[in-house]
Amino acid sequence: MKSNDSLPAVGPADFVISGAVVLTMNPEQTSASALAVRGGEIVFVGDDKQAEPFIGPKTILLDAKGRFICPGFHDSHNHMLMTGLGMLIPTLSTARNIPELLTVLGAQAEDTPQGEWVISAGDWHESRLQEGRMPSRVELDEACPANPLVLRRGGHNIVLNSAALERFGIDEDSLPPASATYVRQDGRLTGQIIGNAHVTDLLDALPKPSRDQYREALRRVQRSYSQAGITSVIDPALTLEEMQLYRDLADSSELQIRVSMLWRVPPPRTDVAAAVRMIESGDVRVDGEDSWARTIGVKICVDGGVETGYYRDQYQRVDDVHHPRGKPFLDPEDLERLCKAANRAGLPVGAHCVGDAGIDMVLDAYEKADAETSLKGQRWTLIHMLYPQPEHWDRLNNVGAGIAAQEPLHFALGGGFAEYLGRERAAAIAPLADYLALCEQPVGGGSDSPVAPYEPLAGIEASVTRATRSAGVLGLESAISPEEALGMYTAGSAWCANAERRLGTLAPGMLADLVVLSKDPRTVAGEAIAAIEVLLTVVDGRVSHGEFDGGLLPRIGA
Repeated sequence: MKSNDSLPAVGPADFVISGAVVLTMNPEQTSASALAVRGGEIVFVGDDKQAEPFIGPKTILLDAKGRFICPGFHDSHNHMLMTGLGMLIPTLSTARNIPELLTVLGAQAEDTPQGEWVISAGDWHESRLQEGRMPSRVELDEACPANPLVLRRGGHNIVLNSAALERFGIDEDSLPPASATYVRQDGRLTGQIIGNAHVTDLLDALPKPSRDQYREALRRVQRSYSQAGITSVIDPALTLEEMQLYRDLADSSELQIRVSMLWRVPPPRTDVAAAVRMIESGDVRVDGEDSWARTIGVKICVDGGVETGYYRDQYQRVDDVHHPRGKPFLDPEDLERLCKAANRAGLPVGAHCVGDAGIDMVLDAYEKADAETSLKGQRWTLIHMLYPQPEHWDRLNNVGAGIAAQEPLHFALGGGFAEYLGRERAAAIAPLADYLALCEQPVGGGSDSPVAPYEPLAGIEASVTRATRSAGVLGLESAISPEEALGMYTAGSAWCANAERRLGTLAPGMLADLVVLSKDPRTVAGEAIAAIEVLLTVVDGRVSHGEFDGGLLPRIGA
């Protein structure tokens, strides 16, 4: 937060909200009933009577009538651009069996000229399908016989039909790169390919959306996010071109969600030196904290997801018999070189790690980088850190790293984790209570959309109940309170974005990003939190969603 000597002076505010239940996330003033906003900043937080000096003849006065206000929701790990692009094509999220999935894909293929690529949405998971498995390339061939088809699922898996395999030059004799797996059944390719680096390579070879499609995608997703109360996101794994797109939209005032960007370090493949040279090139630099689109570091992917995490012990269900514990996407030596290069370049790293062996690798590399120049204060993070072990906490704290956590992954994929790991290990996935108790740095709350639902209130409910979509309650001992979850989705994520001096709390001098809810999440049953209505979303002192009784506030983009 800003220091007291730089706080705004008393004077008429643009608007004053009174009669509210305000959760500030400011440890020096945890609650209030009124706040005042001027010029996109909060100038006062306190009680109704104390707000009177900020009321002038043109000040808009709003009576909250006892409604709940907190800082705008900040998602610590949200692929917003990818989510928006998914909104331009048919969703697969409602499919409950493979025939329904194939029907949607077939309809999408019918709308695509013959011979052109069909690229699906990635918003589904086989654990929600009756069959509990991926469709095969034979099934995809039946649904899409005249087009190459890429069925996306998350960021680490794709399934290709035969035409797509042929386009990519993959046949029955092809061997995958060391970090990838070509899944086979009875010795024949099923079309499923596992492994972030190789999947990324293949997806990068596909036709790119047009600039107009990118703009429309961001227009749609920002509207949906604003309706959910989101005012800021960390969008990880972006290319340089995608980062420039965000900057261009910021320059033309087309953003209503603040975006902190992590550059996707190109997969090192067989030569890590090229990736190191790109890090050292100076093409990516950390930006100031008040930009609408700001670079905050780089993302490195160490392992995968439900069935592709890298664990110390083998999976209960093994898809790749040659790697029953999973496998990392790069060598430990290469990860160390990348982290040291990023540290020298002043680029904080967010490292994707799911399994405990993947976490081991990340902490090994962070310690080696820290030995050269301290990481403390730089906001290096472990992204996901889904299966930590007791010895990880001291190592994490010694280098000053934080956690970008996503309870919605546990909610959405709990059934998959239970199948692949067994219920006991699945219950230990995303141990929120341990995060908050044992990590000395703030913990950011997020979704990993489009892999899991983006709505923060749904994520907060899951954090409180530990309910999953398809496996019941898993790990109730890891549940946290609504206020703790709200803190993760506000102040915690602001810390991960190195933006806590301007975002994440409601206090004088902070940017005026806030949400007004129909009910206080702390006072309703845990299973009722997701149903709370977002009445108003304010970003930069302007409304991005909703209306308020008694006064017309300025709207962003108006």
